[in-house]
Amino acid sequence: MTEQFLDVQQTPDAGVFRLHITKQICVGPPGNVFMFGGVGLGAATIAAERATGRKVIWSSAQFISYARVGDTLDLTVEVLSAGRNVSQVRVLGTDAGKLVLTVNAALGDREGLPDGQWITPPDMPRPEDCKPRPLWPVQDAALMDRLDVRLAPGRYGAGPLDGTPSSDGRMVVWIRTKENAPVDTSLLAIFADFVPSGLASAFGRRGGGNSLDNTLRIARIVPTEWVLCDVRISAASRGFGHGAIHMFAEDGTMMASGSQSAILRFMD
Repeated sequence: MTEQFLDVQQTPDAGVFRLHITKQICVGPPGNVFMFGGVGLGAATIAAERATGRKVIWSSAQFISYARVGDTLDLTVEVLSAGRNVSQVRVLGTDAGKLVLTVNAALGDREGLPDGQWITPPDMPRPEDCKPRPLWPVQDAALMDRLDVRLAPGRYGAGPLDGTPSSDGRMVVWIRTKENAPVDTSLLAIFADFVPSGLASAFGRRGGGNSLDNTLRIARIVPTEWVLCDVRISAASRGFGHGAIHMFAEDGTMMASGSQSAILRFMD
């Protein structure tokens, strides 16, 4: 069985999990390499699911500080309420006592109720008909090298980053891992953190932003190699940008949605 994309380790304490910060889960240019925010949320959701034995319904991270290469992120799960169907938890991510992120989450399932989907995927060419394109500037970290990201030529945010703002603030990409890792909650948390890349497309400028928060809502995860990520930037003002994302399996199933706010940062 293919292992999860993130190597979250159990500790002797059943409520504490550990993630070693390596270049494999970081982003950033030389001199400023840090853990990708979606990695932190993804690791926290793994910890919450293992601690409760339940599946995440939603999880939301607030990023307090950065984790750097060589740090160790300890994820302490506190179960605030363990109901018959739903567990409410808080996860604190710390490095040597320094608070890096906090995550709140609800986990559980309720049987015998109807399913429905009212959001449909955009009209996007298949991944093999799209072109690979790095969404980040030159990196001194390896996370983006582990992902295959493809845009449709001339559509949905694939235009040149020449300073011309987008007319609709929309970016659509196919994403998969190059390691054949299974699509699970933690991987969708990482993909959800591509909302700041949508800010770059919206403004037609290199960069985007640093996440202040990241909220993930899980509907239904089905087997799929590629995930279609539909990013929509709603607004930017006062130095911050706001956007949302819907993530679809190849068969059109909407697996998850997300939203976040980010500090605007551009490279030009």
